[in-house]
Amino acid sequence: MSDDNKIALHTFAELVAKRAKVSSVEADTYIHQFAKSMSEELEAGGDIHLYHFGRFHTTHVDEQAGHDPNSGAALTIPAHSRVHFRAYSALRFAVNAPFNQLRIRELTPDKTAWRTRTGAWILLALLALLLIVLGFRSKSGESTQDASLFLSATVPAAPVEPPTPSVAAATGVVVSPGDTLWGIAETRLGDSDWWPIIYAENRPELSLRNPDLIDSGITLRIPELAGSVNNPSVADLRLKTNGYQIAADDYQKLGNPRAAAYEMVAARWTNE
Repeated sequence: MSDDNKIALHTFAELVAKRAKVSSVEADTYIHQFAKSMSEELEAGGDIHLYHFGRFHTTHVDEQAGHDPNSGAALTIPAHSRVHFRAYSALRFAVNAPFNQLRIRELTPDKTAWRTRTGAWILLALLALLLIVLGFRSKSGESTQDASLFLSATVPAAPVEPPTPSVAAATGVVVSPGDTLWGIAETRLGDSDWWPIIYAENRPELSLRNPDLIDSGITLRIPELAGSVNNPSVADLRLKTNGYQIAADDYQKLGNPRAAAYEMVAARWTNE
């Protein structure tokens, strides 16, 4: 590996040859054929899902106006297809394992400044009003009890906010041949890693208790999150943890090796 963490093709071929216990020539041929097959599939508009690795797919980009970055002149960017890769959760967890102990800390812009809130100013204004009223009442010989009654009558009770629902009503989607839970999660929720919540929501009605197999033609309920996949609420994260645990349990019953990874993720989120 070079200093910039890049692996040359011949070095990568040697790693594959060593792992597969084949010659470097065979490994190099396999890698080139593998890349060619993926290119042909993507050029045809197909999706490629690699187990425990990730998903390669293309999206269409319409024609749009743009500017030349050098001259600034206006130009038209023709319609084109863009290739995307999204790593699956097992790979992302492995890559980010060294950073699991890190936590996000929110700081104010100057790191120490106290955030002034409108409610604090309202409270100060009410206290000033109370002192003025008490002053007038004491001069007229009225008791402080009257002043306290006046305060209770003039200071409105803080409004009670209704509890935030954990999950809104679910929407439905009809499963077409070739659909997968992670593909549906990517399309409907914006992140394939949230597929276990769809599985957990519909598990009682599924004929096969196998997260990798769903019957075409059925209607799946898609839970609507209180937040979003990029900014989930506590209830959303609890829902995701539960989904991963249910998927792990069913994988375990089927003897699927993915059970251990999902069990580990669910346990880590539960401890957090």
